[in-house]
Amino acid sequence: MRRAPCETRFKYLLPALRMALAMVLEEEMGLSVYRIAKILGITPAAVCNYKHSRRSNRRVYNELMKDEGYVAVLRAWARRLAEGDVDPGVALCELCRRAPINFENPQYKWP
Repeated sequence: MRRAPCETRFKYLLPALRMALAMVLEEEMGLSVYRIAKILGITPAAVCNYKHSRRSNRRVYNELMKDEGYVAVLRAWARRLAEGDVDPGVALCELCRRAPINFENPQYKWP
């Protein structure tokens, strides 16, 4: 039985999005792990796990970061999150909708 597309996105894409947001917030905006955790609504330990690929799939993250247009959108949402203009759930939903990865594509062999 095939998985529903949203189930695959939830399992693989959502952690990669959190990882990408955490990386942008830390590396480009200079925020601390504790501040990132508060912004994303997760624990500081979860932020560290995302950063070290223990909670996310590095391959999905790399696919996201290959698309320059998507990275620009990701940075814009990260900036809005840092400024407190948007709820993290709204940002993740919007980023998920715009993600340039097609999990139905046979070239990707997701576990």
